[in-house]
Amino acid sequence: MSASSRAKRRRVNKLLKETEQQILTEYKLIVNANPRKKQEKYHVAASCQCRLDVLPFQDISDLPLNRRLTISAVNENTDLPGESEAHFESIVEDELDSDDNNDLLRTSLKYWATSYSISLVALSSLLSILTMFHPTLPKDGRTLLGTPRNVPITTIQGGDYYHFGIVKGVLSRLACLCVPSTMTTINIQFNIDGLPLFKSSKLQFWPILGCLTCDYTKSPFVVGIFCGLSKPVSVFEYLAQFVKDLQNVLCNGIIYNGKQFNVEISAFICDAPARAYIKQVKGFNGYSGCDKCFQEGVWMNKMTFPETKHKLRTDSSFSDMVDEEHHIGKSPLSGLVKMVSMFPPDYMHVCCLGVTRKMLHIWLKGKHLATKFPSQTAAGISDKLLKLRFYTPSEFNRKPRGLSEIDRWKATEFRSFMLYWGPVVLKDSLPSELYDNFMLFSVGMYMLLSPSISEEMLAFAQKLMVAFVEHFGELYGKDEIVYNIHQLTHLAEEYRRFGNLDNISGFPFENCLGQIKHLLRKPHQTLQQVVKRLSETSHVGPTCSRDYPKLLNIHIDGPVPTQFISSQQYRKVSTHRFTLSTKKGDNCVEVGDGFALIENIIKSEEDTYIIVRMYGHKQPYYMYPCESSYIGTYKVSGLKENIGVVGLASIKRKCLLCPDMDGAIVIPLLHLA
Repeated sequence: MSASSRAKRRRVNKLLKETEQQILTEYKLIVNANPRKKQEKYHVAASCQCRLDVLPFQDISDLPLNRRLTISAVNENTDLPGESEAHFESIVEDELDSDDNNDLLRTSLKYWATSYSISLVALSSLLSILTMFHPTLPKDGRTLLGTPRNVPITTIQGGDYYHFGIVKGVLSRLACLCVPSTMTTINIQFNIDGLPLFKSSKLQFWPILGCLTCDYTKSPFVVGIFCGLSKPVSVFEYLAQFVKDLQNVLCNGIIYNGKQFNVEISAFICDAPARAYIKQVKGFNGYSGCDKCFQEGVWMNKMTFPETKHKLRTDSSFSDMVDEEHHIGKSPLSGLVKMVSMFPPDYMHVCCLGVTRKMLHIWLKGKHLATKFPSQTAAGISDKLLKLRFYTPSEFNRKPRGLSEIDRWKATEFRSFMLYWGPVVLKDSLPSELYDNFMLFSVGMYMLLSPSISEEMLAFAQKLMVAFVEHFGELYGKDEIVYNIHQLTHLAEEYRRFGNLDNISGFPFENCLGQIKHLLRKPHQTLQQVVKRLSETSHVGPTCSRDYPKLLNIHIDGPVPTQFISSQQYRKVSTHRFTLSTKKGDNCVEVGDGFALIENIIKSEEDTYIIVRMYGHKQPYYMYPCESSYIGTYKVSGLKENIGVVGLASIKRKCLLCPDMDGAIVIPLLHLA
């Protein structure tokens, strides 16, 4: 460095030190004169102790505020008198006193804190730092999030209860949706279930959840929560505030954006123990335990229901208590709710955690050698499952795991095995009679989870379910036809009433229960904690809906037709229906009457196009209990070399692709609809 450069650097540093000292002196004088009015404005300036090597007339418009303040003082070569002082103060006011910027910052901090479950201690610590630069922010996280000081808990037999309210939950969800102008009625589903909180304690929640049938996101809201060491002692006390609230909204409706909406109950979606508790009837292990038909159970070291045809219960027969053995008391919901037709079986508990898991346990750990897997067979099936991990669509919550981890499988894994993985990995691994019996169940459930099937297909699905139950008893013994197996014979009737079984699924409510449990931060005052956390979330306000389609991962090396040579290329696109990509698992789609693999995604002007390669040949994958083509499943081969172009809106369905020896099996995805 030359002598002139060193001298220049010394002069600049000396000037900088003098300026910093002058700022501190000015700050102290103003604070002493009027500490409350001026302290906030000059607090940022006093903290600007950074050292900067700058040159005169540097462009500082894009620099942070603290650098701009110091550089301005050096460039002006002034002690902030007259116009420079006014300029300094105007910068601070413009940056710190902007209402729009402060509102945006507050909202962003609220959303960040609630989304990532940031503790109040950590949030308050962050705010103490931010207030140096944004004095209008509160210093306490409770003030920012609007945490209630007091939680009015109601004490009932066996524990405590807090009621949020139906109207509050409905309005919070409507604010997040685009409500059609033609909609006049709000249909609500309710869920009641127990939620254990800790492994070392019996403490548990019994939340009452609601969900709007018009909510395509299927996001439940909390109506009320009970907390105790067991389920509520008195169902009447537990549901007292809920019943009163429900009567009010059914009679008076709900007003949203100045428009009056009628309110109707769609269904109560609960597992078998919760249904029996709410309805005050015998449980699933009682002789009159079936809440859909009059069949009397048969005791075979456990309660079984071996018959497939019996007289069905009706709402009127329930209210008249025709079957006295079925009732243990009167339900607090009697008179408000149709006690039979509005309490459908939940396929998550009945079919996924019930039937599918039971069959796998019989095959792996059963007592009968004729129906138990050899260890080599189980290992082979596990290998097939693990190979499918690379072909799992992003919409699946979990990738397949081996059968050695069956005790840790979740409901979504059993669902995937029931509909998609099982028909592929069990073929040629199970004896034909066991595989055919499983396919009766799998195909029947695929139909009942399909949207808008014909009456002919629905009747066929009913026959498959009845045949499965009958053959199940012959293969595994009549003593294995327990409550969940028997409930399969009633699912077709529920389809007629509610549509495909995903409309009355417990999956959204089960996810919500998990989110409630994660709100706990300590074992002390658990109910108050959850009420405060949920109240903080409600103060954040609704989030903006995402614009679709959303294009991701720009690239330049994909195949592009000549007419799109100048178009932007992407590897991934997300819509409200599915996510498509050029990677395995998300690259198989149904287009017209055929199937294709995605090679590229391009955007031309305002339209999105998919570059595909079509399969040249398709044939049924199986022939029993029907041709697989009947439900849209095929074995495909002969992938063509030439590429084609289809519009994003022309994609019929996304498919699961499973590799096979001389081709691939494609199964259209259902639970995305």
